[in-house]
This record gives sequence, C-alpha cells and structure tokens, in this order.
Amino acid sequence: MKLNRDLLRELLTYAGFLLCLYLFYKSWIVLLIFPVCVLVYRKISRKERERRRKDKINSEFKEALLSMSAALRAGYSVENALIESLREMENMFGNDAEICKELKKMINKISLGVNAEDVFDEFAQEMQVEDIFTFASVFRIAKRSGGDMVEIIRRTAGDIASKVDTGNEISVMVSAKRLEQRIMMAMPLAMILYIDLTSGGLLAPLYGNALGVVIMTACLIVYAAAWLISKKIMDIKV
Repeated sequence: MKLNRDLLRELLTYAGFLLCLYLFYKSWIVLLIFPVCVLVYRKISRKERERRRKDKINSEFKEALLSMSAALRAGYSVENALIESLREMENMFGNDAEICKELKKMINKISLGVNAEDVFDEFAQEMQVEDIFTFASVFRIAKRSGGDMVEIIRRTAGDIASKVDTGNEISVMVSAKRLEQRIMMAMPLAMILYIDLTSGGLLAPLYGNALGVVIMTACLIVYAAAWLISKKIMDIKV
C-alpha cells in the first residue's frame, strides 16, 4: 500500500512538471527540459526519503534503548536484553519494522561470538545515524572501561528521546507552514492556467518566439529557485 502511495505521488509530481512546462512554453522544448526536471526531483526526493528513514530508525532505536535499559536493570545480559527489546519492538512496531530486522541481525551476530561493541559499530555504520554512532562509541568505551552500562544506556536513550521529541514538536509547528508553502507554489501556475483559459491572447506574445522563451525561462528559474529555497527553510534540523 505504501509503495502504491509513493508511486502515485511520484506520478502526480511528474504530471505537475509537465503541466508547469506546458504553461511556461507550450512548445516541444518541454520534451528537452522534462527529463532534467525528473532527474533533479529524483535526487531531491531520494535525499528526503533517506532523511525520513533516518528519523524513523532513530525514533525506533530510542524505544529499543529504553527497553534494553530496563532489561539490563533487571539483570539480563546484553544479548538477552536485546532479545527482550526485540520482543517489545515487535509488539510496538510489527515484525516488518526496520529496527526489528536490525535487532535480529545483532542478536544473531552476538550468538555467533561477535563482540557486542563490534555489533553496535556495524549497526551504526549501516544506519548512518548520528545518535547511533554516538551510542556505539559510548557503549564501546563503557564496555572496555567497565562503566555502568545501565546508566549509560538510560542517559543515552534519554538524550535521544529529547532530541526526537524536539524534532517532532518542530515538525508539528511547521506543518501548517508547509501547507501554505504548497499553496503559494501552486498559485502562480493556477493564475497562468486561468489567464490562458479565459484570456489566452494576453499571454500569446510570450509563446512561439525567442524573446518569449527567454522571459519564460527566467520566470521558470525564479519559480524553481523559490521552491528550492522554501524547502530549505522548512528543513529544520535538530
């Protein structure tokens, strides 16, 4: 279902690009510019999907750490604490959640004799999430120096939880602004379409000649720049 939604969103975006280029040019030049738009959009959307994936795994990792901390406090070993954490994560997020798959890999590696520190380091390398890198480094130092593992994990989970909660609060605060941004980006296209449908003669001098192409290209560049800048403003990192 999620794949279908993502595919539908992508198709609607491509349709929007075609409509935008048609309104700006009404020419075969659309066929030359459209592939460039698709490549740029795919690059941007790939970064956004990766950011959402990292945010999601970071939030799930926070819950896993809290569960693991409780198990360690009850006297479990690291491996058994991970097993208990896996059970809780499966109940909370489902068996198909990324954190559950990664916890299973970690448990299997530890059961085969791999050091827990190395397992967490490998997990951090795979996820490429800053908070997980930090925890892996702290865990290795504490494990080697004989530190209080329960307290270290509890504090780390608390720090990550605070960061995740702050990010969620910011996301809620700017959600209305994101909607306004989308409306504002749609307004120029809606105005051009309305004028074209009701008074096409007003825009006729901008089509079918070199000067018109230059003017519309400049307008399109400004429009694309406004879209990119607005997305950058909305991308608030914690």
